[in-house]
Amino acid sequence: MRRANVKDDEGKITTPFDIALHMVDKLFEKRAPSPLSKVLDAGCGSGVFIEAMLSWCEQRGIEPPKIIGVEIDPCLVDRARDKFYVMGKIEIVQGDFLIMDEQELGGKFDYVISNPPYISYEKMDISKRKLYRRIFKVATGRFDTYMLFFEKALEMLRPGGRLAFITPEKYLYVISARNLRKLLTQYHVEEIELMRENIFKGVLAYPAITIVNKLPPAKTCIIFRNGRAIELNLPRDGSSWLAKAQIHDLKNTAMPQELRYKLEDIAVRISAGVATGRDGIFIIPKRRLPKGLEAYAYPTISGSELAMFKPGEAIDYDRLPHVILVPYSRDGELLGEDEAKPLIAYLSRWRSELESRYVVRTGKKRWYAFHEDPPLKDILRPKILWRDIAREPEFYIDAEGRIIPRHTVYYLVPKNPAIISKLIKYLNSDGVKRWLKAYCQRAANGYLRLQSHVLKALYIPDELSLDENSIVEPGGLDRWIRAVKMS
Repeated sequence: MRRANVKDDEGKITTPFDIALHMVDKLFEKRAPSPLSKVLDAGCGSGVFIEAMLSWCEQRGIEPPKIIGVEIDPCLVDRARDKFYVMGKIEIVQGDFLIMDEQELGGKFDYVISNPPYISYEKMDISKRKLYRRIFKVATGRFDTYMLFFEKALEMLRPGGRLAFITPEKYLYVISARNLRKLLTQYHVEEIELMRENIFKGVLAYPAITIVNKLPPAKTCIIFRNGRAIELNLPRDGSSWLAKAQIHDLKNTAMPQELRYKLEDIAVRISAGVATGRDGIFIIPKRRLPKGLEAYAYPTISGSELAMFKPGEAIDYDRLPHVILVPYSRDGELLGEDEAKPLIAYLSRWRSELESRYVVRTGKKRWYAFHEDPPLKDILRPKILWRDIAREPEFYIDAEGRIIPRHTVYYLVPKNPAIISKLIKYLNSDGVKRWLKAYCQRAANGYLRLQSHVLKALYIPDELSLDENSIVEPGGLDRWIRAVKMS
């Protein structure tokens, strides 16, 4: 796809011809164009999709449709016009597709194809941000330009028309694409194919090919990178499509007879770590802990700090560099100001900053509370930790349950901590790593998002399963903890 790191104002990378031909085949395979059909190539560049369409028609011995390519870059317009000047049914128009009206584009189209420019919110001119917010319903949050291309292309399609786009897969799950997902589910999103990461030479990307029919909604086929394909009804509330697809696929995955239980079946909680809303205030170096605040200080760890330890082994608390100051009781109840006078006095130095947080300004939280109330009854138990974003899935042990993980760390609290030794070996096994790499969402530069909804759906061996009421209370763990430390 067209990436802003290639050319900041254009965000262009040419689609490889084989991928362009693959997309054209998807666009035309269920309904071949007639000589009277109109096709729009939005952001046509030098014309790779046009070449692919001509090749597709030639291979089948049919007359090409009328093709209009729109491109904002005058140099690319000249190259495309030079390439197709002898073809009477091809017209190359210079202009900004996003702000051109129907008359300028020559009316509605039967087909639209595009590799839209990928210009991130940060790279966008401020005046354009404001303009796009006025024009497009999907221009919310930190939107990217490719999201706007979807809305404009759907506007330019005739009823029953067909669209083929290749874009970042992020629109399937990021918050800024929530309105885009709502818009798309008004129509038939026929197929979403997650493509391999290296299809754009020299650029690591996580692209998806999306096929949309301007018809009433129907089931969507999603093709994962491992080749598995599923059909489902996409959620229409704007929630993550990828999470829905992953959960749907996991529920229907045929598993060996001995794998009947999931990780969520043996867990009290699988969740992201604590969000304070002001880590710079609540989290301090252990060596700088003021006297008198020891009772409110707990060991804490970030995702990057987990890398200090060896996966599968118990974390050495003495090596943790930071503590988190917690204005809550061990039951998770916010302490009153009289109950935590030393801590309140300390936090008062930053009262104005703490009060500036949204949850405080809206009256949802007291000024010294965390952004989210921590479930300390669960957190302060023996547990397994892992980074929220990592190149390799790796899991660690908090043997005594003393650590309060930060929001860049996920944690799993088993109902019976006695299984942690076996469970950690299973989670760090090659088979589980392969499974997680197949089902986790992708972040930048080849990293994985190890989110709780995926981990919950992981199947486990029967020997790790427990009756759901078999919960061992922390007070009876001394012998087990000593065994973990010695192992």
